Formats: sequence, C-alpha cells, structure tokens
Amino acid sequence: MKTLLKYLPLISLALLIGCSSSQNKKFTAQQLEELDALIEAKSFEFVANWARPLTTSAFNQIATAGLLLPGSTPNNIDLTGNANYFRMVGDSVYAYFPYYGERQMGAVYPGTDNSIHFQGIPDDFSMERNEKGYKFSFTINDRTETYQVNAQWFPSKTGNININSSQRFPIAYSGRIDTFEPKQ
Repeated sequence: MKTLLKYLPLISLALLIGCSSSQNKKFTAQQLEELDALIEAKSFEFVANWARPLTTSAFNQIATAGLLLPGSTPNNIDLTGNANYFRMVGDSVYAYFPYYGERQMGAVYPGTDNSIHFQGIPDDFSMERNEKGYKFSFTINDRTETYQVNAQWFPSKTGNININSSQRFPIAYSGRIDTFEPKQ
C-alpha cells in the first residue's frame, strides 16, 4: 500500500497528461503562405482519397452483401486507385468523381456513366479565407444536373468537397490539394 501511495502522484500526472484534450492544430506561417499562393494562382488540383456518401438503408444493404472494396464502409469508401479530380484553372472548374449513393431521378441515356463530372465557369462563386484555411462554394450545371459545391482547403494541403446534386443524394470527398499545371 505504501508503494502505491508513493507512486500515486506520478500515476495521476501521467493520467492527466495522457487524457487531456488535444489543442487545435496550429499551422505554421509557411504553410499558410503556401496555401495562399496556391489559391491565388488559381491553378490547383484536388485528388480525393475517400468518398463519404450519405448512408441510406439501400446503401447499407449493398455493404452487407459484401459489394464494397476491402477497407471501405458504407459511409467511408477508399478511392485508392480510382481516377478522380477537382481542378481550378483561372475562373473555370473541372471535376470528375466516382459516385456512390442513390439517385433521386433516372440517368440520361444512352451510355452515360454514374460519375459526377462537370466543367465550366461556375455561378455564384464565393471564396473566403478563415482561420482554418479557405472556404468556397459555387453552383454549376452539366447538361441535366445542377451541382452545389462547397469546399474547405486547409494549410496542410488537405481538403474536403461536399457536392449536392439536383438528382442524387449528397456526397463528400476528402483528399489532398496541390498545384496543377495544364498541358499546353
């Protein structure tokens, strides 16, 4: 018992340090400057590592049937090896993402795939810098669908994109951003 009382202050200190809440990650000035330069150049690319579809009962049935890739869950799908991107070049945006989820309306025929893809100059574009990085949003149309896009870029060169569609359930993507140099 004396041994326990002898080490009780050390044990208490270890528990206090180990169980304390973590502070918000602070970014260095260099990371913020690099992100500022990337955004101001208006030539960057986001590549998603994960897709986060809205989990519905129908989508859960697909997961239960074992139709998702190993390491994926109904609300977190690994995109390793899948082609995808969001690019901003000047005032134009280009995107191609695989879509996982439910459609609310039928697809356009003949022969279109189920992916989300759009390109052009967006409507209602807004971008603002905040303490976490950059937030932006816009609306864009692609033949038969309208997309509302909201994104957040962080100084760690990671980001999230949330896409709401006029014909599909919402989906989010998380991944990395970097400079993009168009081929000439």
